Amino acid sequence: MSDHGNNTSKRLLSRRKLLQSLGAVGTVMAVGSVAAALASDARGDGSQTSAAADDVSRQKNGNTTPAPVYDVRQFGAAGNGVSDDTSAFERVLGEIQRNGFGTMYVPPGVYVVTRVLRLYRNTSIRMEEGAVLRKMGSPDANLKLFVNGDVGNDQYAKGYEGDGGITVIGGTIDLCGNTHPPKDPNKNFQAFAIAHADRIHIERVRFINGHNGHIIEFNSSRNVKLLHCVFQDQKVASDGQYEMVQIDFASKEAFPTFGAFDDTPCRDVLIEGCTFTNGHRGVGTHGSKYDASGKQVFHENIRIVNNHFKQLADIAIKPESYRNAVVTGNTIEQTGGAGIALYSCNQVLISGNVLREIGQHGIAVSRKSVNGGFEEPSVHIRVSDNVIHNVKYSAIRVISGDQITLSGNCSAAANREAVFISDTRRLTVKGNVLRGASQEKAGGYNAIRLEGCTDTEASGNHVSNDGYDKLYGYALYIAAGNAGTTASGNYMARGASGTVRSEAADTRIAPENRETMLTGTLNISAGTVDLLDDISKYRIVIVATGAVSSGELRHETARGWQAEGFRPGTDYIHVQTAGGQFVAKIESGTRLRIVSASDPLRYIIGVT
Repeated sequence: MSDHGNNTSKRLLSRRKLLQSLGAVGTVMAVGSVAAALASDARGDGSQTSAAADDVSRQKNGNTTPAPVYDVRQFGAAGNGVSDDTSAFERVLGEIQRNGFGTMYVPPGVYVVTRVLRLYRNTSIRMEEGAVLRKMGSPDANLKLFVNGDVGNDQYAKGYEGDGGITVIGGTIDLCGNTHPPKDPNKNFQAFAIAHADRIHIERVRFINGHNGHIIEFNSSRNVKLLHCVFQDQKVASDGQYEMVQIDFASKEAFPTFGAFDDTPCRDVLIEGCTFTNGHRGVGTHGSKYDASGKQVFHENIRIVNNHFKQLADIAIKPESYRNAVVTGNTIEQTGGAGIALYSCNQVLISGNVLREIGQHGIAVSRKSVNGGFEEPSVHIRVSDNVIHNVKYSAIRVISGDQITLSGNCSAAANREAVFISDTRRLTVKGNVLRGASQEKAGGYNAIRLEGCTDTEASGNHVSNDGYDKLYGYALYIAAGNAGTTASGNYMARGASGTVRSEAADTRIAPENRETMLTGTLNISAGTVDLLDDISKYRIVIVATGAVSSGELRHETARGWQAEGFRPGTDYIHVQTAGGQFVAKIESGTRLRIVSASDPLRYIIGVT
C-alpha cells in the first residue's frame, strides 16, 4: 500500500468509531445526533428508510460495502474559528470522490472556509449541533460555500446528469454577511449552488448572515428535500429579488455558474418544516420561459408545506411557473410584500395557510407578463381554507386567471377589498367568510369586487363588518364588463353604499339567506340560554364566541340533522372557538343549556 493509502486509512473514521465518538451506548442514540442520522433519516413520506441512507453502504462487485466516514479533524481541520480549515475539507471531499461515496463528519467547532468547496457524487456531510462553517476569504471573490459542479464549465452537465446523491445534515452555516460583507454591495453570497442534480437532501441545518443572493439555489434539479432548516438574518444591500431558497431553470441568466444552459426545470421538490426570518424573500422563483416549441416550461411537483415565515421585507412564498404544486400548512407573518404571490402557474393548491400582518395582498394569483417575452395566465388554481388577517391591500387578489376557485377562506381586517378579482374566466367564489374589509377608508372599497370576469359563481359567502367601526361600500360589487355572473345563497350585510351593486347586464342574483337574531348580545360561559325564536325553524345557526377587543371573536356555523333540522331534546350545538370549543344541548325549541365553553358565548343567529 502507498504512503497516501496508509495516511488515508489512518484518518478514515469507521462507523463504529464514529458511534463511539458520539457517545453511543449499545443501540441507544441521542435523537438528532449525527450517529442517528447515519442509521436512519425520516423520509418525507413518513417511512424510516432514508433518502440519505445510500451513504451508509454501497454495492460493490455484488457485496455491501460500508460507507467510509472521514473526520475533518483527522485531516488537519482545527475548528478554532481562526485557522483556515479549507484544505482539510478539500482533502476529505477529494477522498470521497476517489472512493466513489462517503461521509464527511464535522465534530463541534468553528471552521473557517476561504474557498468554494466542490461536492461530488454520493457525498454526505454530517455536522454536529456545535459545528459551524464560516464562509471567509475575500468577500468580493469567495461568494459561494458549496457547489456540485465545475465553476465556469458550461459543458459540465445537462439535464439531471450532474453530481447528485448529496446529503447534508446538521450544523450551522454562517455566510458572515454581517461581519465580512463585500465592498461591492451588489455581490451575493450563497451557501449551496446546486444544479443538474438528482437526489439532494438537506436537513436540520441553520443558515445565518446571508448577503443578498439566494442562500440556497436549487437549479435544474430533481428529488430534492429541504427539511427542518432555519434561515435567518439575510442582509439586503442592493436592489434585487432575493429568495432565501430559489427554485429555477438552467439558463445563463438564472444560473451562469456551471452546467448546460438547457432550461432544465426542477422536479419533485419538498420544502417542509423550515423557518425563514429576517430576510428579503422566503421561497420561490422569479423567472418564466418558453421552450423551443413555444410551450411554457414548468417546475413540477413542488411542495412547500408546514413552514414558518416571519419578518420578511418582501414576499414570503412566490411560486412561478409551477405545475402540480402544493403550498399548504404554512404560517406567514409580518411581510413587506404579499404573503403568497403566485404567477403563471397551473394546477396548484394553496390551502390551510395562516397569514397575518401582510404588507401587500395576502394571497395573490396572477399572470406573468414580460413585454415581448412571456405572457401566461394562472390556470386551475384552488385557494381554500386559508386564514388571512390584517393585510395592507386585498386579502385575496386574482388577476387574469382561468378556472380559479376561492373557497372556505376566512378574511378579517383587510385595508382594501377582502376579495378582488379582475379579468378572470370560470371563477368560483364559494363559502368564504369575509369580515372587516375597507379598513383603510370607510366606504372606500367593496368587500368583493369583480372586474372583467366571465362565468363567475359567488355563492354561500358570509360578508359583514361585525365588530369593526368602518363599513365597506358594497358587500358585492360587479362592475360593467363582467359577463355571466351568478350570486346565490350568500349572506351579505349592508355596507355604506348598499349590499349588492351590479353594473353588468346579465348578472343573476338569487334571494339571499335571511338571518334572525336568536339572542341578544351575551357574555356567558355556563347556564341556560333563552332563545328569541324556535331554533327548529332554522336550517343553520351562526354561533359567535370570544371577545372583539382581543381579536378572538369567532363565528362558526352549525347545522341540524340532515332530514329534520335541529331536534329539541336530542341535538347539540358543537362549534370551535378561539380557545377550544363551545357545546350546548338543545333542551327545547327556545332554550339551550351550555355544556362547556372555552370562550364565552356572545350571540346566536338563525339562518333560514
